[in-house]
Amino acid sequence: MRIRELQFDDLKTRVQWMNDPKVYSSMHFDLPVLMDNTISWYERIKNNQSRSDVVFIEDERIVAFGGLTSKTEDTKKAELYIFVSPDSQHSGLGTAATLLLCEWGFTKLGLNKIYLYTNENNLAAIRVYEKCGFVLEGRLRQEFLTAKGELKDRLYFGLLNSDYVRSKML
Repeated sequence: MRIRELQFDDLKTRVQWMNDPKVYSSMHFDLPVLMDNTISWYERIKNNQSRSDVVFIEDERIVAFGGLTSKTEDTKKAELYIFVSPDSQHSGLGTAATLLLCEWGFTKLGLNKIYLYTNENNLAAIRVYEKCGFVLEGRLRQEFLTAKGELKDRLYFGLLNSDYVRSKML
């Protein structure tokens, strides 16, 4: 698997995946995701130095999207997001892509910390993040509303560069 920056030609696939229930059920964005809005978003963010949006390629096809957003210069941290192809979920690609994105963030971007939020009921993602070395740092109680109208908690995970480097040495 390799990683590269998001390009305009990737947007059609991104929109298709974001409108798939296998993807949007664990993400927090307004539906439906429209191509025109996504093009406008891309034009706004493509030169934004506080974020890096990427695609993951395997066998010359896109298998996941991700990014590091809200990058700070002072504390050298950024928020991770990732979503895998609806057809390839639960295949190990999420773990591989998360590790690759962390490597990108720590080595290319010089980050000290990568953090993320996930829904408390997103057990597959929680397992991926824990496998990648992320530590549960907090719980935001009744932070989001499910499609069924239930308030659920969001979890905050973090990974420090020093912990990441140490885990690679084991």
